[in-house]
Amino acid sequence: MTDFRRRPALRRAHETIAIEHDQQRYKIGLGRELVCAERGRLGPIVEIFLSAQKANSALDVLANDGAILMSLALQYGCPPEVISHAMKRNPNGSPASPLGVAASYLIEKKGD
Repeated sequence: MTDFRRRPALRRAHETIAIEHDQQRYKIGLGRELVCAERGRLGPIVEIFLSAQKANSALDVLANDGAILMSLALQYGCPPEVISHAMKRNPNGSPASPLGVAASYLIEKKGD
């Protein structure tokens, strides 16, 4: 089988964001490629981590698994906009899940 996955570099930048969704706290971790380490230039987001406040809870397991799948989709070339658009939304248009919040944040951060 041919591997079309763009594996992240061993060294990459990492940013952590705390969010709250449906009265639950989560942490989103964004892994970015380093374009130029000397100048601090960051490349695209190539991985995402998502964890719930209570480790190993059902929410934490689902959040982690969803983030792994999102990371793989990004590494196989799926644009963050496509991932975000596929996520379920509330009637007001906001993301219905913490993973949807993370996907929306990826779109906002894409231009950075």
